[in-house]
Amino acid sequence: MIEPTGHESRPAEPVEPTSSRRPGAVVALVVIAVTVSGLVSAGVTLGVLSYQSRTNPQTINLGSNVRITEESAVITVAAKATRAVVSIVTDETSSGPSFGSGFIITSDGYVVTNTRVLAAAHSVTVLLPGDPRRHDARIVDADCQTGLAVLKVDGVAQLPTLAFADVSNLAVGQTVIAMGTPLEPRFAVSKGIISALHRALNVADPVNLNASTQLWDVTETDANMGAGNSGGPLLNVAGQVVGVNVSTVSGNEMFSFALSAADVQAEAEQIVRDGTLVVPAIGASMEIIGPEEAALRSVPEGDLVHSVTKGGPAELAGVKVGDVITALDEVKITPAHPLGQLLRSSRYHPDQRVSLGVASAGQATQVQLTLRRERPVCT
Repeated sequence: MIEPTGHESRPAEPVEPTSSRRPGAVVALVVIAVTVSGLVSAGVTLGVLSYQSRTNPQTINLGSNVRITEESAVITVAAKATRAVVSIVTDETSSGPSFGSGFIITSDGYVVTNTRVLAAAHSVTVLLPGDPRRHDARIVDADCQTGLAVLKVDGVAQLPTLAFADVSNLAVGQTVIAMGTPLEPRFAVSKGIISALHRALNVADPVNLNASTQLWDVTETDANMGAGNSGGPLLNVAGQVVGVNVSTVSGNEMFSFALSAADVQAEAEQIVRDGTLVVPAIGASMEIIGPEEAALRSVPEGDLVHSVTKGGPAELAGVKVGDVITALDEVKITPAHPLGQLLRSSRYHPDQRVSLGVASAGQATQVQLTLRRERPVCT
């Protein structure tokens, strides 16, 4: 069981906002790459980034006839990000230690990883880049629904950090870099492209291996990953975090994907700020149904209700097992915008009154309910 410890009562250092890294971060990284490669002298005016066709060697156009290769940009990003990627060692069973990754989001030692890295761990140790010492770490909080976990390494300061990207414009075919622990050097850095967005995946539960759990809004990439990449950052060519890597076994093969930064950033910020995670909820367990599966089941696209909590908001509003929740207020429920993700956005909070679109026994209806407070629990 993943058990959070909370943190000491003090003002938490805020996560660096995404907005502060756009587009200045892109320009800064490009300038570094150009300087290192010796391709431009001082005074060159930077233009708009553009990419050539993927059938040709990738080139970033900086204007004024100055170009650097995509490879140079990736090298620059990897060199900088490595300083903020940590190795996580967990002592799970008598079989020995298990290795994973994480990345630093505050200079005083808050680390983001995924719940699978920490599942069944009795102790957690973090190895910081360039630091030969082993640092004990504690789990501050976690959310098995999104897959996010946040650790705290105490007694450290002025650590390099990574910032989250605005992923609203993330596109299939976009170049990404998967980073992981140097303890597994084969996959410590891997370049690939985004192969799919907003996928819903059923994967083995990280704690109860005989059960499965659904992760929504998953980002798929063809970047090669090993177990050591799990928990590390998936970066864009500006060096910003677009996802949290997850590596798990499906059958006899390693299966890798990334948790979207859109789903974990707000939760990570709340955990750092408050030391705990509280989310608004309707008191029901659900499974997202995409358009293809909806057509096969002859039901609308949305969240299919598997169970309702007795006395919870959903039951009190008349929502039943087998109903499909199709909308939250005016937002349609889709694999890109599942109900759980929408409720975790900054727009919604406990005790707020909302409207649900519900398809029940072939009939569409609207119900009103008041969101309740819920602590995500990983058991």
